[in-house]
Amino acid sequence: MTKKIISSLLALLMVILLFGGCAAKTEVKINGTNIDNEVTAYFKATAKEGEDANALIARYVAVNSEFNNRSLKVPANMRSSLSDDVNNIWNLFGTYYENLGISKETIYKIELSKVYETLLLKECYGENGTSPVSEDALKEYFRGNYASIRFVTGYLFEVTENGTTEMTGEQKKKLTESFNAAADAVNNGTSIEEAVALLGSAEIHDTVINSKGNDNFPEGFWDEVKKIEVNKAGVVLLGSYIFLVQKVDSEKGDYECYSEYKSDCLYQMKGEDFDKIVSSWAEQYK
Repeated sequence: MTKKIISSLLALLMVILLFGGCAAKTEVKINGTNIDNEVTAYFKATAKEGEDANALIARYVAVNSEFNNRSLKVPANMRSSLSDDVNNIWNLFGTYYENLGISKETIYKIELSKVYETLLLKECYGENGTSPVSEDALKEYFRGNYASIRFVTGYLFEVTENGTTEMTGEQKKKLTESFNAAADAVNNGTSIEEAVALLGSAEIHDTVINSKGNDNFPEGFWDEVKKIEVNKAGVVLLGSYIFLVQKVDSEKGDYECYSEYKSDCLYQMKGEDFDKIVSSWAEQYK
């Protein structure tokens, strides 16, 4: 399951915990047509505080209608990924939805509508869209807001039977010196696998981070990593954590990830504009 889906599920869990008792199976009509009771129950249950569930339903109908009117198709790979995502959602929240009278099939329809929205955005701003964003603009955004990194995490505290104890000034100094030595070794041509031997039994992790937030790292991590040149290493010291970070090329080789995040870049660049377009569609559905 992707990190994006995991984050969405966690956000949905918070909504359920806070507002789970708000669902009601009241009939809703859009332009005089009855809307499926299960769809209605879903939006009534998951609408956040201050959100109008009926407006969310209108948006759902508008997106589905626009997608069908344009005779668009969902690619096979996206349908396969969608099925996996729905299975994961159902495994986590299936009992909750069943108690509301919402079936797995309805959850599939809700998630499918989100896929429609993604494809409609591409229809507007994709390569062959009505207002296309150029490949150069997408890559420029990607380079400024994404980074592939290899990193090792160190801790400026020790775990004891009574909890954690902050390191002494001398211990912190020695640990920082060893991380700096490892970074220097990488920058002088040593592989990061060999360089981490200076840190003892450290474990190397690979990931992609971006400027929009990285839940697994302390605040300010992105700003520090951004200063490191591609194919170079640096040491990031934040709070009680110290990191050895090597930035690798995100556009070619083993760590190429531009193609994977291209759609995310398009959404981040044009999401607000597209949201206004969808809202204008939804206004036609009362």
